[in-house]
Amino acid sequence: MPYPRGIIRMLLRLPLSLYRLGLGDVINAAHLLVLTTRGNKTGLPRHTALEYRQHGRKIYVVSVWGERPGWYRNLRADPLVTLQQGRRQFSARAYPVDNAGEALAVLHLFRRKAPVVYDMMLARISDRDDIAPARRTLPDIASQFTIVRLVETPDASELPGLPADLAWIAPSGLVLGAALAVMLTLARSKRPSHD
Repeated sequence: MPYPRGIIRMLLRLPLSLYRLGLGDVINAAHLLVLTTRGNKTGLPRHTALEYRQHGRKIYVVSVWGERPGWYRNLRADPLVTLQQGRRQFSARAYPVDNAGEALAVLHLFRRKAPVVYDMMLARISDRDDIAPARRTLPDIASQFTIVRLVETPDASELPGLPADLAWIAPSGLVLGAALAVMLTLARSKRPSHD
């Protein structure tokens, strides 16, 4: 699968902007979290929005581009990360999934919500043209995916989560919209009647 560039890359970063607007709970409802890793070259916090699935206390993410993404290389260098699920922020430790049975279970977790969409995506990521029927094909290709298990830890990560520093925009827009509605209503009520 080609690595994202241009407009695709901007679209993939859109959930981070929505988190910054204070809409983390809305984004979390779509099973997107913010993963904060330490840059393996700079040491600076790096934020990435990723689709996830949760099974008990374990959170799973799948890298569509294998071991190539920076977030994956970063967590391999330093597995202590910060996660944000809506307003909830916590430290976690990242573990690459190397057990075929666990990988298979994770792939089934992802495709459960939208099997047709995930069957196409999983086929594109794997070496198969088609993975239908998935129940028979997934065991053969589960080891081809780069999957990470994230487990909450009491070890405090020094990595700051993504701040909702633009959260003032939405309430300001609501206040401005309400003020405009009141002004329009007052302007209409002051018009002379032509009866």
